[in-house]
Amino acid sequence: MHGSATDELPIGRRVAYWRGRRGMSQQQFADAIGKSKSWVDKVERGVRALDKLSSLQAIADGLRVDLRLLLGKDAEREAGSDGLPDRASIDALRGVLARWGPVQLGRGQSTPTLSDLGKAVDHAGLACQHARYADLVRSLPKLLLDAQQVRAANPGAPEAAQRLAEAYRIASAVMRKAGINDLAWMAADRALTASQDADDPFLTGACAAQFGYTLLAQGQARHAVEIGIAVAHQIAPPSPLDAPPDQLSVYGTLLIVAALGAAALGHADSVAELVGQAGEAAEIVGDGQDHYRTAFGPVTVELARMATAVELGTGAVDPAAHQRLIEGTAFRRLPPERRAAYLLDAANGFMQTGDLTTAGQALVSADRVAPAEVRNRPLGHELLATLLRRSPAASLDVLRLADEIGVVV
Repeated sequence: MHGSATDELPIGRRVAYWRGRRGMSQQQFADAIGKSKSWVDKVERGVRALDKLSSLQAIADGLRVDLRLLLGKDAEREAGSDGLPDRASIDALRGVLARWGPVQLGRGQSTPTLSDLGKAVDHAGLACQHARYADLVRSLPKLLLDAQQVRAANPGAPEAAQRLAEAYRIASAVMRKAGINDLAWMAADRALTASQDADDPFLTGACAAQFGYTLLAQGQARHAVEIGIAVAHQIAPPSPLDAPPDQLSVYGTLLIVAALGAAALGHADSVAELVGQAGEAAEIVGDGQDHYRTAFGPVTVELARMATAVELGTGAVDPAAHQRLIEGTAFRRLPPERRAAYLLDAANGFMQTGDLTTAGQALVSADRVAPAEVRNRPLGHELLATLLRRSPAASLDVLRLADEIGVVV
């Protein structure tokens, strides 16, 4: 059902259609827009009228569609044009994540080798770091099935458990980026479970960090703090800074997760302590490392320091310092996903202080570094819509970006 077909539907049916395309239940959508499930149900059945522009815009933002498309206008903007995964891909991934027990092979199918699976997982990890989310969603169901098959065929091999945990961890990261938090949580939980058999406590720590990020995305900041601190202390030796770089990278990443959670709770003192501890570990690790795909190092801690300050609302992002950071070698060596995510955080910080010009530049730069971070993530749409509302005279680059991804105010 595309274009003109949706134009002919009542608006409540269009809401239901786009909610389905986004793979959201009525309860998930209600939570996303701050309404009750009953309210959403009445809207979709046409029992409750949508006669306020603010309500319509909130629904459009929650569905990540152009308001004109929701209203049946400008129908040439297709569902897939924003790069978000379609419902078929999400449903396939949901089915694989919900699977429990032995995997049944179809006729003519064979279990991949551990070597082949390792290459596939490594490729998916790189694709995630390069923010190729739409492609990943389409390929993840097969990757997870293959990983489950290899694990079942090699029950005593730690490497099989390791690859399965990594595949789940990647799936969790992609679902979190797409705003599909129930699947992100499920995949992160599966990753933690699989990592227990991998005979690698640092992998378990990396999976716990991903679980913490998922908790943050769901608004469970307190639990994110708890898991970050608990697992960091669990994997650290008595003198944490005596640990090798790979261990320190996971340890520091867990502290950053806890710091982000503390910032969401408004605990500035805890944020300073946790970021400081992460910084000490980062100085030993150095920049340019990517142990356990954490990209942890001094520049990563700087990004976390800025992100927590923005979350706390206690510190302005200095444009000159920001420019020095993004022009530095260490920043440029970070994965594109990490760089673009920082630029979104920076844009948010600049908007907090009213520097709308620099905020717009940061959003456009994020789109150039990793388009999916702006076009696939609800946060990117939200920031762009906020900028347009506050800055009617936005730059041509900002207006062009907004038009391309269908963000209007």
